[in-house]
Amino acid sequence: MLKDSLVRKVSLFADLLDSDLKLIANITLRRSFRKHEIVFHANDAGTALFILQSGMVKISIMDQNAREVILKLLYPGDFFGEMALLDGKHRSATVTAVDKVEALVIEREAFLRLLRSRSDLLMNMLLAVSRRLRQTDEKIRSLVFSDVYGKFARTILGLVHENGEQGDDGLYVDTPLSRQELAQLMGVTRQTLSKLLREYQQSGVLKITRQRIHILDEARLQKEAL
Repeated sequence: MLKDSLVRKVSLFADLLDSDLKLIANITLRRSFRKHEIVFHANDAGTALFILQSGMVKISIMDQNAREVILKLLYPGDFFGEMALLDGKHRSATVTAVDKVEALVIEREAFLRLLRSRSDLLMNMLLAVSRRLRQTDEKIRSLVFSDVYGKFARTILGLVHENGEQGDDGLYVDTPLSRQELAQLMGVTRQTLSKLLREYQQSGVLKITRQRIHILDEARLQKEAL
């Protein structure tokens, strides 16, 4: 995929003129990450924005009991690390490659040089960051106040919304997440996840085979998600 096309997929840059988009594409670098490789840790110095070209990453933090909490999964066309471009401070979360990842990278110093000549780019970035913060707030509220059935339903439907497809007999989504990672994404224990999977499969709501989640009764999940 051409750099310009990939950069255009990022909401941060979606409304830019083609000439401005090309300026940003020209300062990008390419990087690769192996499966399970850490892209950066929480508290690392923030020096770059990443745009996913292929593969999936997870954004996570550690709770007070030193357990991983997965805040979000990101897919090709998504971006992360944008706050580092604004303030250069330490990373607020850890980002890990779920499978093999190819990414475009925009270094902070190169981007700041560009912003000095085009202040409208900064306004677009601030709007995107604001949306991200609202999404994180909603995730935190869900982890704190939702029951396990609501957490399960919202997470599965979120995965389908992000990366799912419509099949002849329902919705499905392929995910390389392990059972432990899926439980962390939902904010439940692995034992609770196993119980929920058994319940939903026995009642015909969904079916899981290896890395594929097949939703047979979307209406039931939508009801649980409310």
